[in-house]
Amino acid sequence: MAAPIGFLGLSHLGTVSSIGWASLGADIVCVDVDPTPVRLLSEGRLPVHEPDLARLLAEAGPRMRFTTDPAQLTDCPLVIVARDVPTDDANRSDTSAVHVLMDAAIPHLRTGVTLVLMSQVPPGFTRALAARIRRQRPALDFRVYYWVETLIFGRAVERCLRPERIMLGCADPAASLPQELEAGLRRFGCPVLRMGYESAELTKTAINLYLCGAVTYANTLSDLCEAVGANWAEMVPALRLDQRIGPAAYLRPGLGIAGGNLERDLVTLRELCRARGVDAAFVETLIDYNERRRRWVERQLKAHVFSATAHPTVAVWGLAYKKNTRSTKNSMALRVIGELRGRAEVRAWDPLVKAADVDLDAKIVEDRDDALAGADCLLVLTDWDDFSAPSAGALAAMRRRVLIDCVGVIDPARANLPGVCLVTMGRPAIL
Repeated sequence: MAAPIGFLGLSHLGTVSSIGWASLGADIVCVDVDPTPVRLLSEGRLPVHEPDLARLLAEAGPRMRFTTDPAQLTDCPLVIVARDVPTDDANRSDTSAVHVLMDAAIPHLRTGVTLVLMSQVPPGFTRALAARIRRQRPALDFRVYYWVETLIFGRAVERCLRPERIMLGCADPAASLPQELEAGLRRFGCPVLRMGYESAELTKTAINLYLCGAVTYANTLSDLCEAVGANWAEMVPALRLDQRIGPAAYLRPGLGIAGGNLERDLVTLRELCRARGVDAAFVETLIDYNERRRRWVERQLKAHVFSATAHPTVAVWGLAYKKNTRSTKNSMALRVIGELRGRAEVRAWDPLVKAADVDLDAKIVEDRDDALAGADCLLVLTDWDDFSAPSAGALAAMRRRVLIDCVGVIDPARANLPGVCLVTMGRPAIL
């Protein structure tokens, strides 16, 4: 019988990754010092939301054990550290959660163990972690690798099971991999790119910096389209067919970067540049621009709502920072609603985020159409697919039918919008 694979940490990353590995046939031992996710998963319930994850857990559950006892890792020749790294209000990483888990696990690691760190950490962390283990257990034979995770909230199962490539940080990229890790990598059937620790750690941040730049690019040009009467939606197909940009480019305009991970990487890169005397002007420009980006909503509300009604009723669809998640970390919706405090009555709805999940000066309703009754405008603030075609009957209950789509999800070709003023980024308002 094959030895189990250990997973350390059951936040979003560890929960999805451990279930994903189990679904591919591995026996898994999951350890976290926090009893809450351990209890939920032991009962067959999920502490996080991801499409298709409940089905995978139901199928793979018999191959999984969940425990708060780090001694259960003793039998594991391969241990994957998959604790998400939280960020503070300034979007700075706090890696102490990883250290807490590692310090609990180090006394119980077997000799010859292979450790794979998946947590998103700054350059230098993996090498320092190896040194930390050597200080605590000088005689332990072990190897450490850094796996660049590329999960996306709302698409984490897909990204876990079908990665386009795996990026692996190694102490020696030319050395052969341990058998347990090599066998695990083969399960995914994709290219494995080996590199040094610091290169792998910086690669994750580099990917996110590129995405931040693409988001800012799309938002800037969509504003210019509105100013000159162009239509960004008409331009996007031409951009996607350019090989230098490509069909999967981030070209949908929105309210800027949210969710916490991209913001964290911008702050990390800015601080790395400053500490090493590297010009950080590009990174600082992205941070400053995205901090101002939500002013787009203020401009549209001023032009289309507050100009006609001093204290309007504003309906909001969407509270999560993006579709297919209940996470409200750095959610633009929550920021926009906060800025409406005392200026408007707000009624909001989200498919997953409920009143108990947020502290807002707004009424969270049970049905999305309930938010529209007597409203002076509808703000769409999360890109849920179900929001793409609002029903004409529900919109008819509004006092003034102004629809401000802040995330580019409404498809005018599909939606039946008689008598509606539709305001969408990157195109003139449809009156």
